Amino acid sequence: METAAPPLVTSDSNLYITTDELKPYASEPSKNYKADYNQLIKAGTVYISIISSIEIPLICLAIYAVYSLIKLHHSAPVFVINLLASDLIQIVCMLLFTSPSMWTISLTTMMWTSYTGFYFMTCIALERYVLIAHPVWHRSYRSVKCFVCTSLTGWLLPFILIIIFFLLLSFDIIPDFILIEILFYMPLIFYAVIIVCFVGSCRSLSHSISLTPVKKQLVLAPLFFVLMSYTFLILPINILLIVRNNNTSSLFRFTGVLYLLNPLVDCLLYVFMRSDAENIIRMPHCCSRLKRVETEMGQTTSTDVQRDHV
Repeated sequence: METAAPPLVTSDSNLYITTDELKPYASEPSKNYKADYNQLIKAGTVYISIISSIEIPLICLAIYAVYSLIKLHHSAPVFVINLLASDLIQIVCMLLFTSPSMWTISLTTMMWTSYTGFYFMTCIALERYVLIAHPVWHRSYRSVKCFVCTSLTGWLLPFILIIIFFLLLSFDIIPDFILIEILFYMPLIFYAVIIVCFVGSCRSLSHSISLTPVKKQLVLAPLFFVLMSYTFLILPINILLIVRNNNTSSLFRFTGVLYLLNPLVDCLLYVFMRSDAENIIRMPHCCSRLKRVETEMGQTTSTDVQRDHV
């Protein structure tokens, strides 16, 4: 026969714990959790406010500076302006995200601008690859209409996909975990395209004999910068979202801090768009293999690439 469990409350209070004595112990974990959560929210709000106060003026200044290059008949920075504009909207949404009443709208807009930014980073890489590998084709098909259509696609396509995502999520047409996996794996597709463009550009430049080593580095610099920014600031948090390990909470916060720095780093793209960028920047040592046996004296620069590198 099964014996009944001893009661928690008896006449002998020295042998058993009463329910009144259990209440403070039951409420203590929830209090600690709420305190840690509130402290984390306050720290995140302070960090977002500080980083936003720095990034918003710099991005506005960078947009104006890059736009001045377009007025000087340099059309390549169009994608850079769109990238900076998406970063600016994303920063504003991060500020609104600190308010609980604006969570839904700000989160949706942040998702939209994030994928818009990934799209334009990929466009910068593709444009640079076409310029290096197929300069004649790039010069023939480069037009205002092409840039406008590509830019509108970058803003409308992610917006439509986000709306479709939430509709499918609301009506349970596709299982939720499949939609979330697709959402997390999509940035890896952009990253793969950027890597292919970088490798292809390196191969094309390594076989070029009409460019000096400095010009090779200058042409490859924006693509290399986009690849490094995507690798070290965007990709880590995306990998953690895919893994979703419970033991990586502190690492997730660290990658979130890195992701918030991405708009600030994007402002440096303006430096690579300048015609005098070779006097400002020098490529890292990993690209030194592009230096060929030709000397800088007596080498002629390819007119197509030199004219279109900004």
